Amino acid sequence: MIGYLRGSLVAIRTDAVLLDVNGVGYRVQMPISQLEGLPKAGEEFVVYTHLIQRDDSISLYGFIDERGLDIFRMLLEVSGVGPRLALNILSVVPVDELIQSISRADPARLQSVHGVGKKTAARICVDLKEKAAKYISEIGLMPERESGQQAGTDMDTKMVEDAVSALSNLGYKPAEAKRAVMHVMTGLGRGDINQVIKSALQVLSNIVKK
Repeated sequence: MIGYLRGSLVAIRTDAVLLDVNGVGYRVQMPISQLEGLPKAGEEFVVYTHLIQRDDSISLYGFIDERGLDIFRMLLEVSGVGPRLALNILSVVPVDELIQSISRADPARLQSVHGVGKKTAARICVDLKEKAAKYISEIGLMPERESGQQAGTDMDTKMVEDAVSALSNLGYKPAEAKRAVMHVMTGLGRGDINQVIKSALQVLSNIVKK
C-alpha cells in the first residue's frame, strides 16, 4: 500500500494531478475541491494516497491531508459506494461538514451530490453513524448544536463575509474569493480573520500562477 507520495507537481487535470516522484510520473485522482489550493507546477507536493487494484487497472486516489483519506476509506466501506462516488462526495461536501452530517444521521447534505440518491444517502448515514461519531471524538472536531448548526456558525458566516469583502476590495472576484476562504477555513477552522485572509491570498496567488 502506498501511504503517500512526495514529489514535484507536474500538472493539474480536471480531477487529478500528475506527480513526478524520482522520475516516475503518477496520476493521482483527487476531489475537485482540493485542486484549487495546490502549489504551482514544479513545486514539491505531498499527497496522501489510497491504491485500488483491479484486474484491468490500478488507480491512485489522493488527498491533501490524512483526514480526507480517512473519510474516503470510510465511505468505501458502504455497500454501493465505489471510489468514484466517494470522490464525488468529497468534491462537493467539505470533510468536516460531511462527517458531522453522517454522525447525526442527516442525509440531506449527501443528497446534494450527483449520483447519491435517497437510499444511498440513508445507507451511508446508517452504516457510518457510529464510526463518524467516534472519529469526531478522536480528532476533537467541534460538536454541533441540536438544531443541526455547528457552534459558532453565525460568527463563521460573518468572518467569511468579511474575508470575502476584503479580498474583493483587492481585485479578486467574489466567487473566487469565497472558494479560497472556505478552503482555508476548512483547514484552519474559525481562527483569526487576518490569518484567514492571508492564507486565502496565498491560495488565490497559487491559482493565478498556474
